[in-house]
Amino acid sequence: MEPVRSNGDLVSDQLLLRELFLDAECAQFEANRRAARQSEHLADVLDFARAHPELYVNTDFDPCLGGKTPPLGGDATLAERCAVLEASSRLHISEGEVRASAAVAQQARQELPRVWAAARDGRISLAHVKAVLGQMPAFEREAAAVDAFDQLMRDVAVGSTVGSTRRQAREIADRLTACTRTQRHAAAFARRTVYVEDVADGMSWVYAMVSTERAHAIDRELSLTAKRMPVAQRDGRTTAQIRADLFADLLRGDPVERVKAKVLVTIPLDRLAPEARASVRDGVPGSPVGGLDLNSDCLIPGVGPIDDATARQLLLDAGAFTRVITDPVTGVVLDMDRRARRATGAQREWLTLVHGTCARDGCDRLAIDGDIDHHCAYHGPGRGETDIANLDPLCDPDHALKDTTLLRHRRRADGSVQIRFPSGHRTKNPFAGLRERVSALLMSVAEPPATPPF
Repeated sequence: MEPVRSNGDLVSDQLLLRELFLDAECAQFEANRRAARQSEHLADVLDFARAHPELYVNTDFDPCLGGKTPPLGGDATLAERCAVLEASSRLHISEGEVRASAAVAQQARQELPRVWAAARDGRISLAHVKAVLGQMPAFEREAAAVDAFDQLMRDVAVGSTVGSTRRQAREIADRLTACTRTQRHAAAFARRTVYVEDVADGMSWVYAMVSTERAHAIDRELSLTAKRMPVAQRDGRTTAQIRADLFADLLRGDPVERVKAKVLVTIPLDRLAPEARASVRDGVPGSPVGGLDLNSDCLIPGVGPIDDATARQLLLDAGAFTRVITDPVTGVVLDMDRRARRATGAQREWLTLVHGTCARDGCDRLAIDGDIDHHCAYHGPGRGETDIANLDPLCDPDHALKDTTLLRHRRRADGSVQIRFPSGHRTKNPFAGLRERVSALLMSVAEPPATPPF
């Protein structure tokens, strides 16, 4: 018979749990600070080596020619290579990691001082910084917008995962730069490639850079095929192992019974019909056209925007589409063609369009791959109905915890789901108010129309 625990014991355990989490947070902050300091130190080492090549390069003697011969790339470049090699030997990391770490500090200190300050304070990791830096090429012709981008992304990264930060950085950069997404996609598409990286124990990584819609279609097809594989065929393999085996089989052309995957893509009407596009005045306050609304672009829900040309081609290839009605000012999904009362495929697609990802704060798993949860339990005392107002997309791991643990889920007015832990900690929506901030920023920098809108 288990001993009866008093309320005092429970409170004591909750306090202890809270202290353990605080210790973990402090350790994370310190790890982030150490990583940022190391990155800065490596950047300083390479800069110093380039400024003082005599520390590594003998500029006065060539044993072969008996005189001075400039090395390939110059003394500074050769000195830098030597410094990288020494750092690799001292720190027991690869030369590529040395260069990559130093490059992050070098670029971030110069171009994103606020983001870098957050990394130095330990509030974000180097991975967050890299995710933001990845969008800097878009600002080559929009240097004036970098300061606003730096401030916005500092606030986003502090409360977000690396994946969410990368996605938001891409979307905000697209908004603040003059280069169209179609132009950026065309330049990036020209760089598509496949390469192999050998690792230990007879294993290798296979990387392929392809268009976003293809990459996610491949990823979903692997996941669905692995998930629906009969137990007798799994042979004790994990889902990750099955995905890897399926990927290798498909590349080799081996026969595989695949599950056809669906990737949702939303395309605003004005991006399809020239006459509709011409009828909407660009830059009018409240208009979804002109970059004032984050939902006015062609996008893959939960993944991010794609260029117009690719989206139109996908529609032509599909040959059919589902009409979705959105609020003309906010872009919020209001209604969709459907006739189902139960949680059907149409309702799942609706929730995917609205949420994109799992509704739980900070979760990046795609809604299209998750479960559909009744916020008010269908079989509970409230007898929650199976309608859109009572349905949330939750990923498999989060859904499994909802009714079997002491975690408490609370749905906000914006559809996001907050979790309260037994320690008292509550999750926060890292993107709360972000759309309004971006819209206000764009309104402040937008030029007034040449002619009155009416």
